[in-house]
Amino acid sequence: MTLDFVCRTFTLEELLRCSFNLNKTELSILKYLLNEKEEKTIEEITKKLQKDRTTIQRSISILLEQELITRRQINLKTGGYIFIYAAKSKEVLKEKVYKIFESFKEKVDKEIKSW
Repeated sequence: MTLDFVCRTFTLEELLRCSFNLNKTELSILKYLLNEKEEKTIEEITKKLQKDRTTIQRSISILLEQELITRRQINLKTGGYIFIYAAKSKEVLKEKVYKIFESFKEKVDKEIKSW
């Protein structure tokens, strides 16, 4: 799907990247988690996206900070723990995009009025 805005056409992916200021890896992780029914570990994400573990961990941290994904700890019987990750629901993400768009719209309105 593409969206026309004045002099530019946006894909839904570009809208997500722009709204949340995501790089390609962050967007890839978000899309992967959105399409998965089950939570995923760092190892599973790394294997699927064929990226370096530290790159995935850095991107996961950014997605967590922006509250686009969730993290849950699983304690292992042998000791220690692992984290598993999932995307927030599409409804939550849509609401976030709407809020960002409304803020943008208000800024544009203010600029046009003061012009």
